[in-house]
Amino acid sequence: MTTSNRPAKPAEPSPDGKQTAPIPAAKQAKHAAAKPAAPATRTRGVGREIGHLAVNVYERGVADFVAFERDTANITSYPWAKNALTASAGLIADVNAVYVRAVRQILR
Repeated sequence: MTTSNRPAKPAEPSPDGKQTAPIPAAKQAKHAAAKPAAPATRTRGVGREIGHLAVNVYERGVADFVAFERDTANITSYPWAKNALTASAGLIADVNAVYVRAVRQILR
């Protein structure tokens, strides 16, 4: 057991108003080490769940937008607009697939 150069914790009044003896620094360190650490694994698990939900919502939103672009391309009468919308939808879908795959791999 090591000793500390820190001064003892000052005396604190007890609930009945009487002064108590100071707590030695070594005893303070022992009590501080005995306290349980924050539940990091539970917090990490909740964060991972939230991450998965956020990725699912993002993926669904992009899929809806891509479907909208493809539907718009199907009903437009201008060939240049049809080609532009189809190319844009394909590009967005491909980039989204790569992004979502990378994020899901990070969340594992």
